Amino acid sequence: MKRYLAWSLALLIAVSGCAAPPASSEASGAAEASPSGTQAENGRVPVLRLAGGTDWGAPGVYLHASRGPGNAKKDLIFASLLEADEKGVVGWMAESWKVDGNNYTFTLHPDAKFHDGEPLTAEDVAFTIDYDRQFPPVNNPLGAGESFLISGYEVLDPQRIKISVNRSDAVTLTALGGFEILPKHIWERVEDPMTYSEPDAFIGSGAYCFSSYDGAAGSYEFTAFDGFCAGEPAADRIQFVPVSDELLAFENGEIDIAGLPADLFERYASAPSIGMIEKANYMGYKLLINFEKHPEFLELAMREGLYQALDRQAVVDKVFRGMGAVGSAGYAPPGSIYYNENCVQYPYEPEKAAALFAGKGISVAMIAANSGNDVKIAELVKNDLTAAGIEVEVVAYDSAVRDEMVNAGDYEFALVGNGGWGGKAPAYLRTIFSDLSKNRGGNPHSMGPIGYSSERITELAEAQQLETDFDRRVEIFQELQLEISREIPLVVIATQSSYSIYRKDYYDGWMKTYDYQQAEQNRLSYLKRG
Repeated sequence: MKRYLAWSLALLIAVSGCAAPPASSEASGAAEASPSGTQAENGRVPVLRLAGGTDWGAPGVYLHASRGPGNAKKDLIFASLLEADEKGVVGWMAESWKVDGNNYTFTLHPDAKFHDGEPLTAEDVAFTIDYDRQFPPVNNPLGAGESFLISGYEVLDPQRIKISVNRSDAVTLTALGGFEILPKHIWERVEDPMTYSEPDAFIGSGAYCFSSYDGAAGSYEFTAFDGFCAGEPAADRIQFVPVSDELLAFENGEIDIAGLPADLFERYASAPSIGMIEKANYMGYKLLINFEKHPEFLELAMREGLYQALDRQAVVDKVFRGMGAVGSAGYAPPGSIYYNENCVQYPYEPEKAAALFAGKGISVAMIAANSGNDVKIAELVKNDLTAAGIEVEVVAYDSAVRDEMVNAGDYEFALVGNGGWGGKAPAYLRTIFSDLSKNRGGNPHSMGPIGYSSERITELAEAQQLETDFDRRVEIFQELQLEISREIPLVVIATQSSYSIYRKDYYDGWMKTYDYQQAEQNRLSYLKRG
């Protein structure tokens, strides 16, 4: 089946705007001996090789794995109306757009087309809306059922469509711009998209065409689409190469980008031939308090005492190897466009903490994950709180079990690793801190404090989410952070920085992480950037 898929896709590509893959495309996961260090006459890198080895599934709208690496492969193939870059939303298949209350009018790029050469029109956008309503895709920004974002649409002409929504808020434009546009001429005859895997299921309008896939090896190949209207592909081919050790593969010239371990930072930072990308520091840790089980912490001084007791810089130094920062008590990390540098600061003051908790006889059970940094951080937190006079029992679980317990509120204290502090910040902080939204759904990283309520925080969290003017939203968001830092509904421990390294003489197009997307998972990284 894999061989048939590769061969069939190669035939499709050969008659479209994509360059035909090499004759060896069935084995495309195999790396070339070493990078050439040169670009082709068209200014593109001949082949860009990335770490593979994990099967995310064939990268279709309904078949791929809904995680960063899986979505990244899908996003190379399928285009949406808009994309986000370092500064905000930019046009993708939409050349321009206009917002009037709950109505969003998109004008498509006149040269937009699919990989098979068929034009992409407003009819394709309209078809996709109806199809996604009936068959929600795996990665679905429009919602489903009664929560479906779009209330109606009107095709104005082949290049224009007006989309109406039930309610406009801070993330509406991003959601409308984010759904993958399906070619109507293919999908209108597909009755069950969840099982459809014919070669034309992978025809999109993105910057790259799908060339081949080997699930057993975890190898993928994509070929530049010469008819892409929103930019110029940076590479003729992109290969995901099966590797067992990413850094070793990079050292051996098998791949062109790799994650950088903290203990090797200095070694590569001084290498003139190696470029380095700092990823957004959205990964971090927080301490959740179940106030229903420990009402003594409803007293603000007690929550301040937790900050005083915790040596959060030690987490940065000992666990993150210096690649991180003490977390902001306002929750949004430094580097976020919403970050408020004026949030209340809580220094490490162990003597004050010990005086506060002395004689109170507080004993807590703290759940944590039983692997990775979670174990190390849990031990540091336990030691600090114990020194301050709080008896702590760490109960470690598999992360999935820990998540279930957090979702159910089955904990006293919970140490939670969190990966989305800056991505889609308005929606995220509303979910965590608003009394109207928190503790709903199944994502433990979005669960707010149990047994704690703040009318002012709720008011601000709801207001910033509903504010469509960006500048005004930032103002409200910063006020929200300041109030969170004053009230301490939860304790923010630290945020972790991370880096990727790449061959500077071979490919220098990588951009900084944005919106919680690693640089190598961002489709803009695969275009020539000015």
